[in-house]
Amino acid sequence: MDNDVKRIDLKLLNNQPVFRIGLFNGQEHIDFRIMGKFHVEDGDGNELVPVTESNLKWRVKIKDSKPGKESYFLVLFEAFDRETVEAKLDIARKIDPSAEMVVLGGDIFFGDRKINNNAKYSIVCGDYPSELAARKSFKLFQPQFIPYVEKKSVKEPQGQLEIFDAEYDKSAEATNVVRIVPVKTETKIKIYGVKSFNDILQKENFNDLIFDGTMEFRFDHQSNLMAISEVPLESYMKRVIYSEIGTDLPLEFSKSLAIVCRSEAMARINHRRLGDPFDYGNTGETLRYYGEEYDDVNIDKAVEETAGQVIFADEYIRDTPFHLICGGHTEDSSATQPGNGQIFFTGKYDAKVVPKKFKGLRNEDEAVKWINSRPETWCNLKGRKLPPALEKVKKYFRWEVNYSRRELEEIIRKKTSEDIGILFEIIPITRGASGRLMEIELIGSLKNYRIRGQINIREALAYDYLPSSCFLVERELDETGTPISFTFVGAGHGHGVGMCKTGAAIMALEGHTSDQILEHYFESCQLGSIYEKNLK
Repeated sequence: MDNDVKRIDLKLLNNQPVFRIGLFNGQEHIDFRIMGKFHVEDGDGNELVPVTESNLKWRVKIKDSKPGKESYFLVLFEAFDRETVEAKLDIARKIDPSAEMVVLGGDIFFGDRKINNNAKYSIVCGDYPSELAARKSFKLFQPQFIPYVEKKSVKEPQGQLEIFDAEYDKSAEATNVVRIVPVKTETKIKIYGVKSFNDILQKENFNDLIFDGTMEFRFDHQSNLMAISEVPLESYMKRVIYSEIGTDLPLEFSKSLAIVCRSEAMARINHRRLGDPFDYGNTGETLRYYGEEYDDVNIDKAVEETAGQVIFADEYIRDTPFHLICGGHTEDSSATQPGNGQIFFTGKYDAKVVPKKFKGLRNEDEAVKWINSRPETWCNLKGRKLPPALEKVKKYFRWEVNYSRRELEEIIRKKTSEDIGILFEIIPITRGASGRLMEIELIGSLKNYRIRGQINIREALAYDYLPSSCFLVERELDETGTPISFTFVGAGHGHGVGMCKTGAAIMALEGHTSDQILEHYFESCQLGSIYEKNLK
């Protein structure tokens, strides 16, 4: 065993791994109601309120607090092979001598059994006061690396919390953390009026949310309140599947998605770098985990029938990514971590029969022809009778986004901190197996600027993100040949790696089993259960 690789013992509840999911932060107080028996404890497990059952609303509020502090750094490269990363580290240190290698994950133990080794090696550097300051350093490391920004906790927030019911009959105080622990894990907790902010609409929203399992309230780094849901794996999976795709979809699709999501959750244990007090967030950066009530027999049955099942290869549980809709062709797995040379899952046409008229979407002419077509693939939903969950996805098989030139120039300045002047053209440099752009060059009146990595490309050219980086660019020119507007014509939504959720759902509607769906998207992989002793 590598000396830097640590042992990670999973916390278990009902013989299942327990995950902590960050739900929201930035709250001045939190009101909630519990639908069953529970007790209240502090962060050390000391009982504050004995087991009770209450129909009243409860509130957690801040008595006093001191904010924490975070800093930002760059992740330059990461891979599971140490030698590959060490070779890259030599290059990084020539650019920035402070670059170092850190080890994430480790040997994962389920009780006394080792069920995985997910040790990942990352090259990190820098200590920046803000995300923008970190982004300004990207160009120092390009083109050798495709950096992205992470943050770490430098100083933890501190303070006192109060918790009490609506009649103030029961109350308590705690330092830093309050935990609501139900007697039964399926007990639901409803949280009222959770505040969020829509950056695009510049508007505050207030929503009621509902979850099950233990709920933890503590301070975020701005000394407001945050919430964490602590749930066993299989309960986590049920809400994840609903959050990822919705209801009323075939059982075999839900089974395939349950296995894929469970594999991703198990493969990424301790891969976080943020210093956050939870394992995963609840947005699309990891697995979606929304606080909406639902009732779907297929979701419950899918998780129960596949309990513990994960995808593995070469005795390791594989991180099995997925996306909303591929646009007709999936992407090589290396596309999410360019340069590490590891391709576990290769990109392929999302169809029973490979279209002969397309010879390879890395070629620019072929990619343009592909994007301008509507090939007969599983995720082409045109003409199909669809359940509501898929109807709203149809618009992403082929899509368009339009900006005026000035509008796009301002977006680029904001996202990249680069002033390229007048934007004349966007040149495609490299495409992946699915036709997704991996590198582009912006041609400007003041300078040209290259962007590498499909996520960076999608972010730099939109207020939020373009649906995917599989696009071509159309320009409207004035009489002098200067662009007036830019239109992105694209295919698919997401990074395109692994399972296309839309294509998989259609495969199930056409009668394919979950095993056949997984074999299509993850060739040559095996299924095993973390609850069985033969999974190493």
